Amino acid sequence: MVEDDPLVRDFVVDAFEFSINRKIHTFDSGFAAWQYIQSGSPVHIVFADIHVPEMDGIELTARIKAVAPETVCILASGNPTDASRAESAGADAFLLKPYGISDLFALIQTFVADGDDRPGQSPPDNGR
Repeated sequence: MVEDDPLVRDFVVDAFEFSINRKIHTFDSGFAAWQYIQSGSPVHIVFADIHVPEMDGIELTARIKAVAPETVCILASGNPTDASRAESAGADAFLLKPYGISDLFALIQTFVADGDDRPGQSPPDNGR
């Protein structure tokens, strides 16, 4: 989870930990997340805000997809025009802020519970 707003970060982490019962690593910058990924630690899903310091979510996603295309990357932003930038970077899904708990549960269903069926699935639509 890459998010520089602690309230949003805590909300997402609480939802994910409750739903999937796994440890969620958090970072407040894209660069810190990238350093963790480069350390060789296994990462299956990256959920990042596009507008974070040091390295934005777009660049982080592009770097991740270049070295580990199987890693699921989900990007979020309050700017709807960022959706096309997220797609161009290789993001598997885009969430428009503000998003709610049902949007996070839909992501979990799509990318965790139904993960084996991921190819060809549409990203969750949060109705915004």
